[in-house]
Amino acid sequence: MPAQHILKLSDVPHHLDTVVHWNHEQWGRKSGRTLQNSADWFRQIMRNPSEDCMVMISGDKVIGMASLVDHDLESRQDLRHWLASVYVVPEQRGNGVAGGLVAAVEREAALRGIPLLHLYTENADALYEKLGWSVSEHFMLDEDRFTLMIKDPAD
Repeated sequence: MPAQHILKLSDVPHHLDTVVHWNHEQWGRKSGRTLQNSADWFRQIMRNPSEDCMVMISGDKVIGMASLVDHDLESRQDLRHWLASVYVVPEQRGNGVAGGLVAAVEREAALRGIPLLHLYTENADALYEKLGWSVSEHFMLDEDRFTLMIKDPAD
């Protein structure tokens, strides 16, 4: 198995198209965003000093991503600092890739002095609870039920 490394997307921008495609297929299309909207969002993340996208590289392939963003839920602009867009290629799921990426985002947030991270998920509550996240609330979005979760990144 090739060595795995977690890097900032801004350090390996040649993987941008892959990350944009994953994000668009997983979440963007359903929410009505175009592929260009997703590309613009990741370019903004790479330029914004308060945001980052982490990618896990295995050999020369990117196998997963997770982002630290200022805002990720339009209806909750009162909340700042989010873990967003956690994605792992299907053949690598269950191998600790998501946990490694989430931990990398948490470390980055802790280094920046961020006191609380938020995330929302439709069906991965159990994964995040295993990683130390707590349920904050449940809410409906476009007729789907989601869970809002929180974590102190220094824990």
